[in-house]
Amino acid sequence: IDIDLLKKYIAYARHKCEPRLTEEAAVMLKSQYVNFRREVGQQQRESGRDRSGGITITVRQLEAMVRISESLARMRLAPNATEADVEEAIRLFKVSTLQAASSHFGEAVMSPEFIKKVQKVESALDSRISISMTIPTKKIIDEFKNKGFEDNVI
Repeated sequence: IDIDLLKKYIAYARHKCEPRLTEEAAVMLKSQYVNFRREVGQQQRESGRDRSGGITITVRQLEAMVRISESLARMRLAPNATEADVEEAIRLFKVSTLQAASSHFGEAVMSPEFIKKVQKVESALDSRISISMTIPTKKIIDEFKNKGFEDNVI
């Protein structure tokens, strides 16, 4: 895609598109947020750590997932962020924040083995998708899972 066209598309999307969560998407996000908080609390209780020693899921992270969901809709120039947008925002959140929180502040995330796995996914992605191609994210994720790639590196 031409870089000038891409810049115009981004500028248009920023100024003309202000998607908001649908009611269903908001309910889904709220439910997942409650589940995240419950899971983190349970992990802290099981490990014997108090709340001050662990990373908790805050309203700030919830707001971030809302913004990610709306940004995904904005990329499509959609008027609403749907449940699919929320699912992708949750997936991104899990891979980034929760993975880092459960890996002793990123030790496992940046291990040489992890980096090699990510590079394999990047290589497979480069050979699977051309620049002008449009493929649903879920389809790519499902394909890569079927090829044996781990969720945390996709």
